[in-house]
Amino acid sequence: MFLIESPDRVFSHIEPIDFENDEYLFWNAEGHGVRLTLEKGELTKIEEADNEITVREAFQQYSLALGSTVDTTGALPEVWARLQAQVKPQSWLSRLVRNILGSGCLLFVAVVAVFILVLLVRVLQAIFTR
Repeated sequence: MFLIESPDRVFSHIEPIDFENDEYLFWNAEGHGVRLTLEKGELTKIEEADNEITVREAFQQYSLALGSTVDTTGALPEVWARLQAQVKPQSWLSRLVRNILGSGCLLFVAVVAVFILVLLVRVLQAIFTR
């Protein structure tokens, strides 16, 4: 769960394909459900919508996902601040990997690692079967 400060910041959090796949729910600052519309990969419309859950229910689920029981009553900015206080900072290693490789490169590294592992196993098999 994250806060999008303004419409032009949407794509700093979410890939356009995720909109097309309806992977996210959105609420405005008052807690009303909203739908974001994209055309050709650009945000073109924000309109009210009925979400499957309320923002308070989403806050409760987020609190549980954080492994805590945050009070989700009160003004939305206050609840958000309480939730963010429960977010554990990432380890220095995970920040380093994310910053150096990026998430897309991580997949590439995993594929290369598997390839090297398979190659190593075959080399060892060839050595010991002689």
